Amino acid sequence: MSSPISKSRSLAAFLQQLRSLGQPPRPVTSTACSPRRPREVPLCPVMEPGEAQDAATLPGPTKWPLLGSLLEILWKGGLKKQHDTLVEYHKKYGKIFRMKLGSFDSVHLGSPCLLEALYRTESAHPQRLEIKPWKAYRDYREEGYGLLILEGEDWQRVRSAFQKLMKPVEIMKLDDKINEVLADFMGRIDELCDERGRIEDLYTELNKWSFESICLVLYEKRFGLLQKNAGEEALNFIMAVKTMMSMFGKMMVTPVELHRSLNTRVWQAHTQAWDTIFRSVKSCVDNRLEKYSEQPSMDFLCDIYHHNQLSKKELYAAVTELQLAAVETTANSLMWILYNLSRNPHVQQKLFKEIQSVLPENQLPRAEDLRNMPYLKACLKESMRLNPTVPFTTRTLDKAMVLGEYALPKGIVRKYDVVATDLEPVETLHLGNLVPGRQLPVAFCQR
Repeated sequence: MSSPISKSRSLAAFLQQLRSLGQPPRPVTSTACSPRRPREVPLCPVMEPGEAQDAATLPGPTKWPLLGSLLEILWKGGLKKQHDTLVEYHKKYGKIFRMKLGSFDSVHLGSPCLLEALYRTESAHPQRLEIKPWKAYRDYREEGYGLLILEGEDWQRVRSAFQKLMKPVEIMKLDDKINEVLADFMGRIDELCDERGRIEDLYTELNKWSFESICLVLYEKRFGLLQKNAGEEALNFIMAVKTMMSMFGKMMVTPVELHRSLNTRVWQAHTQAWDTIFRSVKSCVDNRLEKYSEQPSMDFLCDIYHHNQLSKKELYAAVTELQLAAVETTANSLMWILYNLSRNPHVQQKLFKEIQSVLPENQLPRAEDLRNMPYLKACLKESMRLNPTVPFTTRTLDKAMVLGEYALPKGIVRKYDVVATDLEPVETLHLGNLVPGRQLPVAFCQR
């Protein structure tokens, strides 16, 4: 098996090519990577309910009857440009504003102090955004709920069942599986790159890599996506995920019940996509349960099923969402860090030197090597701050509360916009400058 490190020349050529996207490389400033003094997050002003302003007075974009600000969002590029739109709105309306998209009403926060105040009021089981399209499908097909849908004690019970898989010490044992897929991926990149290091559709290839990785971890099965003749089952799964996500946004801003009752094309596509996803996962899970039925402790999926009181429907749903999240988020994060490194060659060079200093030539990377790569971790965190996989974190108020200067009613959705989290002026934060040494506000550091 060839080492991923030995592919560095082709990868470097590929990163170099990413720079030629119509914009010049970002200049290096004299203070970009200089150490910064720790920054404290100022506390939000504490106001009594009688002193706070009504939520109806919150600033925000124009709201039209029934549609809210939906037309304006669509005019600005829709969901594909939502991160830019959120930055623009925070610059225009401040750290807190209100926006309504169709039937979806939310208050947007863009300040570390507001985030800290928000977290201080949360219960042991905070209520997250209700993903109505996903719940509607589960109810329609009588499927179970996974971790992305469950709330409260039910979420805690299912999450505890998967605790072993989430532990860092367990993840470190996956080195061989991760490297096996990674080596195939680097070989695939070599095949697809032209003489100038160009790849026609990198994102699709990254999805294939992440799919193969999570499937090998969950099912000890390879689907052959990184080979010339890719498996049809895996390709159908990836296409189903793309279809489901494209329908998801449309169904979040319009009543799901209306789509289902009218059997709209959006509902049909959404349902068919989920059918494909569940069918693939059920087949893989059933094979694992059958293979290790006599020795369930030898396989973690069997162990979860036999010893954690999870029904088969709950196991199907939890594994489905775990696989779904692993494919989309991992591919997206890797795509953006490759792009950001290509736009910031001085950072790319420093990172490459760190990797070379830790890994001898032709040596496969191991999990413990990451402990000696602090700059790599910093690059990942900074890239995910610049281009987060999910541009906001949501909570639904289970009771009325005062946040900042406003009294928010029960039931309204609070969205914390990751794209506007720094204490620096928002217009300077998202120019594409990768600054791994950036000092995050205290609200975002480990405590």
